[in-house]
Amino acid sequence: MSTTITDRVVDTARWLASDPVSRARTGQTPHAVIFRDQKACVRYFAPATALFPPVFCVVPLINTWTVFDLMPGRSVVEALTAAGVPVYLLDWGRAGPEDADLPMSHYVDRVLGRCINRAIRHAGIDAIDVLGYCVGGTFLALHLARNPSPVRRAFFLATPIDFSRSGRLSIWARPETFPLDTIIDGFGNFPQALMLDSFRWLRPTGSTQKLKTLVDRGGDPAFRELWAALEAWNGDGVDFPGATYREYIRGCYFDNALIRGGWVMDGRRVDLRDAKIPAVALAAGGDHIVPEAAAHALAEVWGGPVTVATISGGHVGVCAGAKLPAAIVDWLGA
Repeated sequence: MSTTITDRVVDTARWLASDPVSRARTGQTPHAVIFRDQKACVRYFAPATALFPPVFCVVPLINTWTVFDLMPGRSVVEALTAAGVPVYLLDWGRAGPEDADLPMSHYVDRVLGRCINRAIRHAGIDAIDVLGYCVGGTFLALHLARNPSPVRRAFFLATPIDFSRSGRLSIWARPETFPLDTIIDGFGNFPQALMLDSFRWLRPTGSTQKLKTLVDRGGDPAFRELWAALEAWNGDGVDFPGATYREYIRGCYFDNALIRGGWVMDGRRVDLRDAKIPAVALAAGGDHIVPEAAAHALAEVWGGPVTVATISGGHVGVCAGAKLPAAIVDWLGA
């Protein structure tokens, strides 16, 4: 029996009125916390049988780790462990007012270094492969360039490197138009709600389109479940520590220093050419937050060999599909 658009709208409205987002459960894949460093921790997802070398994953500081574990059947870590990959995942924790003065080097050098080393110790190996997503990849690239790490290879997913090619974000985040110091002086940390609003304004019609898609596909219970999980994750943002945010915006957006050079962090230079290991720069073809050009620019400044590639999907949606875990498994087995 066919339904009219009115029927679908009414049915969708009833479903939304039941508040499915509050019932959505992310982060369901079984795992253990093997290490804690203040608010950060390393989560270990063990396969039934290890068929590939382990991988250490770094997600953005501004998001919860569950973007890699949205729901059963739509989870990066679930798919990787099912394929036989041991997964270590860095959970940065939630920044509070007490973290506002922590410099960027605290996260790039100290936290990342300690967590990578602990994962290697837990795995009983000499070196590990690493994966960074979005700004988590930017922090990981900085770490690998500034610290001699026992890392074999790096995989960067939707990771911004050339911030001048970041679309509207690169237009908005200019020193003459973005009152960086006023915001951080006032708030302490950059509020996650303000960050979310900024991303929404990148595509002003995005919310309307999202609801239209929900109406069109509302008859598919699996799609509704995924929609609710994505909404739950998206609404659960993390404040960006203030001092780190100042350094990040100045170095990456104002100065575009990963491309142009000249960045000194905690008395030491930042130069991605100092990283000599092989790397992959994987972009998402429908990404409006980190366009292909911004991600593939890694090949212009990385010190080791770089392979660039693109898969279909949006900036977040790529984490809910099967193509990303398959690409990671291919890379680990190469």
